[in-house]
Amino acid sequence: MVALTGEEAAELLARLKGDSAGRAAGQSMAVSANASTSVTFTAVEKAAVFEVLARWQEDRAESSAGEGLLNLKLALARDLGFE
Repeated sequence: MVALTGEEAAELLARLKGDSAGRAAGQSMAVSANASTSVTFTAVEKAAVFEVLARWQEDRAESSAGEGLLNLKLALARDLGFE
């Protein structure tokens, strides 16, 4: 399990909603947040979140990802077999 700060979760949710492939993952996050539960992504959602996080990391001049988001990216890489 990876914990995100409220700020990290809000920024990730905004980025997912702005990405056509990430919208489903964003919806999963929003439902979990409303229910105050952890989110479990499907394999397709994991790939979409990973891609959004990878692009975010490349755009560090615009905004830097926090520690929780970097940990999430590493966890997703492991789950997706990228390590």
